[in-house]
Amino acid sequence: VGGCPNVGGICIGCTMPGFPDKFMPFMDMPPGGSLSTLLIKPYGALIRRLRGITNVTANREPKWHHNGPELTSGYNPRWRPYGPADPRRQAAMERNEP
Repeated sequence: VGGCPNVGGICIGCTMPGFPDKFMPFMDMPPGGSLSTLLIKPYGALIRRLRGITNVTANREPKWHHNGPELTSGYNPRWRPYGPADPRRQAAMERNEP
């Protein structure tokens, strides 16, 4: 009843006979673990500083975000990317026809 797999973990064989002795490599540091630990500390410090710079420079509301009624985002609902619209199609759209 219970155990690591029941809560989403991996099985480490803790209920197997001779668990602490036969399965001890599971609890030892993996090869290269000390090198990885040594290298991750300066990397983490660099990322922390870069995130601090980003928070100061880019963590702002956009200039167009305000409570006024005017539209200042640059969006133009009547702009057509491929030239002027076909007048017949425009009239049909205004009449809600396909």
